[in-house]
Amino acid sequence: MRKILFLFNAPAMQLRQVLIDDFSTKDFVCCVALPARDIAPWQEKFPQAQFIPFDGFSGTSIGLWDNLKTFWRIKKLIKSVEPDVVFLGNVKPNIYGGIAAYKCGIKNIYGLISGLGYAFIDEPGFKRSLVKRICLFLYKLSFKHFNHVFFQNNDDRNLFIKKHVVKEQNSSVVAGTGVDLTAFTPQPFPEKITFFMAARLIKEKGVFHFVEAAQKLKARYPDVNFVLGGNIDSNPSAITQKQLEACSHIVDYMGYVKDMPAAMAKCSVFVYPSYYREGVPRTLLEALACGRPVITTDNVGCREVVVDGDNGYKITIKSTESLAVAMEKFIIDPSNISVMGSNSRRLAENKFDIHRVNQQIYETIEKSIR
Repeated sequence: MRKILFLFNAPAMQLRQVLIDDFSTKDFVCCVALPARDIAPWQEKFPQAQFIPFDGFSGTSIGLWDNLKTFWRIKKLIKSVEPDVVFLGNVKPNIYGGIAAYKCGIKNIYGLISGLGYAFIDEPGFKRSLVKRICLFLYKLSFKHFNHVFFQNNDDRNLFIKKHVVKEQNSSVVAGTGVDLTAFTPQPFPEKITFFMAARLIKEKGVFHFVEAAQKLKARYPDVNFVLGGNIDSNPSAITQKQLEACSHIVDYMGYVKDMPAAMAKCSVFVYPSYYREGVPRTLLEALACGRPVITTDNVGCREVVVDGDNGYKITIKSTESLAVAMEKFIIDPSNISVMGSNSRRLAENKFDIHRVNQQIYETIEKSIR
């Protein structure tokens, strides 16, 4: 049987469990590179896969020495596994993994772009501009050796085609990571209207806009609830504990969300006012599958999940007022919650089924494999 090596950053690998499970049912032996401390629970869950200890990523460092070490570690990994196919995701695996796989003589290399992140946010700044230029150069250097690159939205794909990073014929768009329609199912709505936001707690996710819109609406509709979920982040633009405490009279902060289906069951409408450079946010897909209307920005990746006025509303980026207006529509006419929630579930079933997304990836690899 052919051997496929999956290499993602460790946090992102948690989102690829169904992908690995689906590929294990095909004619592939799935090899998964993970930090040694994480292997045991994965091995128990997927006994048919092979797990290789790999602690080769040095966070978000852009230092030359750290990245050279990352490259050599990946190259050593690939040589030890000797895969027929390498499947890569996230920035460092795509860049350094692609070059390393080529240097190791791998003929079948595939990549997944699940969002472009900090450097590609449309904001001024010399550092951001420099990092963007470096990233595009390195992506181009690596991707010229790839058989195919998968994107999660057309904006990212079109940008990379325009910048001659990928060719149109060697790239395609998949519907995000997809969502497991059996793990995320519609539940009854709570008695009180509740708006729920869950995200990395950084300013680019629109956390402050959510709090400000909640403050405006709370003054007029005191019985409406506003809930925020997410971990305190290490990012320079992270929301601090002190800032969260300052808005505790406006929004209920629930911390890290361990059980997303249960959290969705307690909300009426899911809110995601991000202006980050997203792929397709997984929490938005989970909200669709749970039958919740969504309010999100007309932003890269986010706009993919909303048919405006059908299963939710698209709002203006960085606009508290636009967000407050959209939220108030559900308060004024609560009947829209169940109607739009049903439309969200239908959209999840028709477009974002995770098994359908994984099948598209598998079929594309099968067609282009050498």
